[in-house]
Amino acid sequence: MTMERKKSKFLYDFLPGATFNHSETNLSGLIGYVNQDYDDRGQPITPNLPSQYIFRRVKRHASKWDNWEQMDFNETAIDIIQPGSANFEVFPRVFACGNCGTANQFHYNDVKDFTGTGNTINCERCGDALHDHHQMRFAAVCSCGQIQDILVPDHCGTGMEFRESGVKLSDSYWRCTNPGCDYTKDFHGGKCLNATCDRNDLRTLPHSASTTFYPQTQTLVNVRQDLDTLHTNDRFQVEIVSDYLLDDSELGEPDPDTVMDLAMDLLQQGEAESNEEARKMAKERLEVDITEHRDETAAFLRDVFDEQEQVKLSEELFEYLSITNDSYDEADYIYSYTFEELQSGAIDTHLESDQIDEYITERDRRNLSQVRLVKNFPITTVTYGYTRLSPEPTGGFGGDETPDDDAVPPALNLFRSGEWAEGQIFARTNDAEAVVLSLDKTAVREWVSENFTGELAIDDLDRWFLSQVTDPGRFGTIDPETDPVSRAVYTLLHTYSHAVIDAIGALSGYGRESLVEHLLPRTLSTVIYKRADTDYSLGSIFTLFEERFLDVMAQIEEAEFCTYDTICRTDHNCACEDCLFLSNITCANSNNNLSRSVLFGGPFDNEEINGFL
Repeated sequence: MTMERKKSKFLYDFLPGATFNHSETNLSGLIGYVNQDYDDRGQPITPNLPSQYIFRRVKRHASKWDNWEQMDFNETAIDIIQPGSANFEVFPRVFACGNCGTANQFHYNDVKDFTGTGNTINCERCGDALHDHHQMRFAAVCSCGQIQDILVPDHCGTGMEFRESGVKLSDSYWRCTNPGCDYTKDFHGGKCLNATCDRNDLRTLPHSASTTFYPQTQTLVNVRQDLDTLHTNDRFQVEIVSDYLLDDSELGEPDPDTVMDLAMDLLQQGEAESNEEARKMAKERLEVDITEHRDETAAFLRDVFDEQEQVKLSEELFEYLSITNDSYDEADYIYSYTFEELQSGAIDTHLESDQIDEYITERDRRNLSQVRLVKNFPITTVTYGYTRLSPEPTGGFGGDETPDDDAVPPALNLFRSGEWAEGQIFARTNDAEAVVLSLDKTAVREWVSENFTGELAIDDLDRWFLSQVTDPGRFGTIDPETDPVSRAVYTLLHTYSHAVIDAIGALSGYGRESLVEHLLPRTLSTVIYKRADTDYSLGSIFTLFEERFLDVMAQIEEAEFCTYDTICRTDHNCACEDCLFLSNITCANSNNNLSRSVLFGGPFDNEEINGFL
């Protein structure tokens, strides 16, 4: 059966291997494969994306999984698809009869045409009609990636019924339906049917439980074809870093008013004999020698970064410049502005001048150097695989469950349209409304000096943060012993981002999973945007920050408190599910490197520190 939904939902929810509840019936299903999107003329849509760049970025995430070496992950074996619709099958295939209670276990062919409405299947014991609401909602799930029907045991040949004896699913059991038999059997999923699986962690869960399916995604900003060559083009990398280190005013012609002021000084000091000579000298002194700056930047990169880190740095700065520097928006497509641009009159606004002044004052008070509102943030979401029971490459099977001592880390599974088909990566570029928040570098340096390093003598803050702050990636935790500055700064940015997401959710009506963060740690910036696959819109990030910026900043204070204090403070470094944790889709760092203490003061990494706010 084929299903169509909002196209962007095929990047998160309706993916091969995921289960779902049908919106029009009570029937549940399992996505078999996702179809390529087609345009209005019926032609397949091929994403115009730089494949090498995407594969390179995805590999950094995917290679963290233990089974990475066994996976055939290369451009020749995997297609990048823009998804448009999906095929699904009825799942789970166990139905409990409403008349006699017998659990009927069907095969794929028995129920492949069952839609839940209009046609029926029948109980194998009493012949009564079975409908969609008789479908049992349990599945057996293994960390290898297998999902299968629960195994209904057999006894007396009359059938078994499912009985719940308590709140926990583990207290449930099977009971023989023969009136003269009192046989019972513990409820469990059975044995993993994946022939290559040697694990011992098959678990029975509601098929819709969050732990049964975790999509693994990567988000990219302003993806362009020329990024395919970025990793081999040193000159391109140097230009990006150099442009970031230069002020916008230094990249183009010097400001005419500044030129005139300097020209007047040169005339008064007798260094120039005419107005024309004075203006020429002033312009030459104010112009930055771009070639010289590029050479200096290249030397800086050679001294500080290895080849791989230089590539990662240039990728991050490219994304930042795409939002903040018009020259990186080749199509002149991204519409954004800052409070300063509103204040100067460069952007038309209905806001009063006094209100904008209040916004800038509050921004400065919250130690932010920039608040940028983005109307059409170009975000490319790439979904490259899935895992079960845990979203992370190491440990833990999610929730309150603890894996057995002999359990191995969950396996990453690639998407395929069939058992022997090529692998698939699903990608789609959407416009999103977003806000970019940048921490004030001077304030961050002072906070770091006060709490972690003592007084610092720094000539160039931009270069210092580029060299000191690392990006731990999707799953990493920064070691406070070996990298205390990066640990502190990254945690500060990450925590600030989560506090703002919670504030936006509280004031706009967006749920936590509707918002996503995209961290650019070396620039001390976070981009918070709305997921394109959320169908509802109870508020606008763009409008919220424009109309109620003061309220958003005030709402951040709510992040200081946690229901589980003092346990959260003493045992969890002031970060837990109640106060700071967000969903796996929303959070860029799997809820690592977080602490309320970096914002408001308190215990952090076994030390008492002062807060940033």
